[in-house]
Amino acid sequence: MPENEKTDKIFAYQIMSDNIVKASAKSTGLDISKLMIKKNISSVVITDNNSDKIIGIVTERDLIRNVCVHNILANSVTAARNLMSSPLLTVTKNTTIKEATKLMLEKRIRHLAVGDGEEILGIITTRDIINNMRIKMKQEMKIDYDILDVMTMADVPLEEGGFSLPLAEDELK
Repeated sequence: MPENEKTDKIFAYQIMSDNIVKASAKSTGLDISKLMIKKNISSVVITDNNSDKIIGIVTERDLIRNVCVHNILANSVTAARNLMSSPLLTVTKNTTIKEATKLMLEKRIRHLAVGDGEEILGIITTRDIINNMRIKMKQEMKIDYDILDVMTMADVPLEEGGFSLPLAEDELK
């Protein structure tokens, strides 16, 4: 089977995270930040105040762009509605990873919902795609696991053992 066909056979539902964390549209920026830290996640799905209907998503990037850059206190952002990206971009559970990745690149997003009709089943993140590729590389290339783990740790936060870029000499002083 050609390499492209192998990639085409991996579907969104196979690599998505089904741990969907939700918050109300009236949640504060601080509430959402604390939820992300507590659950060790990079996004929270936002629901309408009066129902469980999903109306958007708040990501780490949204918090940086809408809170940090403006030097605003997170607890002063009194509604997630003011932080969220909307609408939540969604693919079906049978969308191939190749198609999902293409959409993420086109839209310049790192989180993509996986849905079945009106229901959101999970979220695919760039980390999910990287982890899937890492597993495939280990299986197919039979490369040393430790080497591959080190190569892919650039995406792991420092507090989880990841790497950062070397500091310039003037930053060391």
